[in-house]
Amino acid sequence: MSLPLAQRFKTESLHSSSLAPYVALSLWVGIVLLLRSPLQSLMPHDEGWYAQQARWIVETGDWVTQPWWGEPVHDRMMGIQWLIAASYKLFGVSEGAARLPGAIASWGAVMLTYAIGRRCLTPQIALWGAAILAATPIWMQASRLAIQDVPLTALELLGIWALLQAETQPQRRGWGFLAGSTVGLGFMLKSIMVIPVVMALGPYLVLEHRRHRHLLNPGIYLGLVVGMVPAIAWLALSVERYGSLPLERTFGLLANLAQEDFHNAGPFYYFWNIPANAFPWPLLAVPGVWLGWRSPHPRKALWLGYPLVLFTLLALFKTRTWYYPLQLLPFVALLAALTLTTLGQLYRSHQRRRLVAGLTYGLAGIGSVLVVAGAVALLRPQWIVAQGILVEGLGRYALLAIAAGLGWLVPWGAYRRRAPRSASNTALWQGGWLLGPWGAIALLYATGLWGNYNPDVKLAMTTPPLEEIVAENPVSMVFRSISPTDEDSVLLTFYTPHLGRATGDWRTLESGSYTWITTADLIDLPEGTLPLGQVRDWALVQIP
Repeated sequence: MSLPLAQRFKTESLHSSSLAPYVALSLWVGIVLLLRSPLQSLMPHDEGWYAQQARWIVETGDWVTQPWWGEPVHDRMMGIQWLIAASYKLFGVSEGAARLPGAIASWGAVMLTYAIGRRCLTPQIALWGAAILAATPIWMQASRLAIQDVPLTALELLGIWALLQAETQPQRRGWGFLAGSTVGLGFMLKSIMVIPVVMALGPYLVLEHRRHRHLLNPGIYLGLVVGMVPAIAWLALSVERYGSLPLERTFGLLANLAQEDFHNAGPFYYFWNIPANAFPWPLLAVPGVWLGWRSPHPRKALWLGYPLVLFTLLALFKTRTWYYPLQLLPFVALLAALTLTTLGQLYRSHQRRRLVAGLTYGLAGIGSVLVVAGAVALLRPQWIVAQGILVEGLGRYALLAIAAGLGWLVPWGAYRRRAPRSASNTALWQGGWLLGPWGAIALLYATGLWGNYNPDVKLAMTTPPLEEIVAENPVSMVFRSISPTDEDSVLLTFYTPHLGRATGDWRTLESGSYTWITTADLIDLPEGTLPLGQVRDWALVQIP
């Protein structure tokens, strides 16, 4: 039987005031965020692009222009470049510094997920939900990328938490100001992509208005105005310098994204992409929707309505990508935690034994297959090669499979124990669900499978014959058209220590200078001009 309401409230209040959950969660997510292979290299898009634009900000001191090799691009907002540039100012230009804002935002998002779950559900569900977010594969991968979406999600969670605080705290206007300002700051990160978030809050703001009265809180409206100041100021300075170009490109691209699918993803893309990238938590979140609807927990229009409306809006948006749903994952984690908590209650009370046993042995079956497959790949790789399967870095994938498999064997070990199903035994059974994904994520970082995305480019730039040349001389680039759409040119730009200038004609470069040029364009150079080195389809040459 449940505790009497007063006693339960007192217990949860004591739990919620403790720093212990925040410390435990910080260790849980922090270990994974700090793990990294010594070899790191960037993705070209969008990570390399933002990292290089931030580098130009630091080198030129120009915080207004959004450049690419001296040409203004201005096709999106400037927030993430500013964050990365600030990190460069503190720690120098590197992959780690470029990825630091995302890692900090990920930690903050985990803490806020717990804080929101504690207010809307229970401290126990909140703790499991925040822990699940830190064990969600696609979230943790994005957490160590120099992209907008994890910082944007952290801002959105901060705004939601501030709204919850404004419901009961005496400083209502101050919390409302904080909530409103996150909208403008989010606009600076990802422009109109914050609009679906505001729309998804509609059910909570309108249907529960009698209780929270947010729409009558002047602090929210003041925060909306003040939060837009950085975006408006940057756009105004950009227009002053470049005319209407920044407005046309920024909002023109967004209009095109809304009208056309540039990634050839069909209308059902998110129905398989989210379960695949965030496995296994969306599978637990689905019954969590039903359990949540039937539960007595308040604010359903927020923790249940918000993710459902946002999912619908993202699915209706023509352009669909793997990173847009990152905004949903904190609430997917909370819904999965609701299911996991319910399963824990069934486990401890010996109810629905077939369901509990089936899930336990199902996880153990998957874990056993992974451990055996990993062991075979590690100890007898020739057996796999004999089947005609060639996998680069097979040993690293073997360790990954073993780590995930061992984690998913833990629930079976707890289930098979002869000891009574105490609270600690139940927590072990539930925690085993998380250990598989968490262990896999840790190994993905430690082995460099995550974080070292283009090792060949960086290796070529840091070994002879290119190392000495690029370290001591400025290197230009010959483009047919100056555009960051070519992935290799983005990486070469970031990993070239001293950049010269971009040109469409090598004849405009000074004699004796160095430049990158595509191997297809080598025929345009004078006879006898030999490449000094080559990286993929680009060659380094010295102008005759």
